[in-house]
Amino acid sequence: MAEPALLVAGEGFIRTLTINRPERRNALNLEVLEALADTLESFQSYADVRAVVLRGAGEQSFCSGMDLGSSAQESGGRRGASERAFKAVLDCPAPIIAMIYGFAVGAGCDLAVTCDFRVAADTARIGINPVKLGLVYNYRSIQKFVGLFGGAAAKEIFLTGRFMEAQRAREIGLVHFVAPEAELPKVTYALAQELAQNGPLAMAGTKRIINRHITDQRLAPEIETEFQAIVDRAWNSEDNKEARRAFAEKRKPAFQGR
Repeated sequence: MAEPALLVAGEGFIRTLTINRPERRNALNLEVLEALADTLESFQSYADVRAVVLRGAGEQSFCSGMDLGSSAQESGGRRGASERAFKAVLDCPAPIIAMIYGFAVGAGCDLAVTCDFRVAADTARIGINPVKLGLVYNYRSIQKFVGLFGGAAAKEIFLTGRFMEAQRAREIGLVHFVAPEAELPKVTYALAQELAQNGPLAMAGTKRIINRHITDQRLAPEIETEFQAIVDRAWNSEDNKEARRAFAEKRKPAFQGR
């Protein structure tokens, strides 16, 4: 019998959630997203869950993004499942720590940033690179990054599309702490233990206030329409088609701006 795509373990007030797809560098598929949402939503009623550690299986990757090799049927339901899972991370009353080995890229970087804390191994690589494919990332996520890190850091993240080394990510605030790879669990669980000793109602309330400040910046309907049109134009562009061809042919794309 196959193991579940999300493993749940716990001791005391701390729970560990492990994205269990090491053969796909812990890429997000429908099963992972639904299990993540179900598990975190269940913590709403657990007074004994005061800190959560989210990680990927193994030491090669926290999460390599969305699983682009999934079926068309799964891809169709993945957007709604993704929105629900990310909302569950925000709404979970307990603080969530992303423990980052290896790559946290694309939607994996977005997931880590949605967590309350990010602790990275000094060998980790973090970033979002849709510009390399001629694409515009989800505008709501870009808004979240601007709210958390400011416009200058958000431009470095999204306009360069670099997979940053952990120390540079720490310098711009993308991660909170960097630890030697061998000491990553020790540093992560020391933080989890520190959080678990705080008042759970106070932490839940404070987390909600902070997240509301970050995420509840409303856009006028006409601006949302404009932003979605920008995303759609890039998705349907010749540049995106060229980037996909170049990826398949293992060469650099020749973008034309159309």
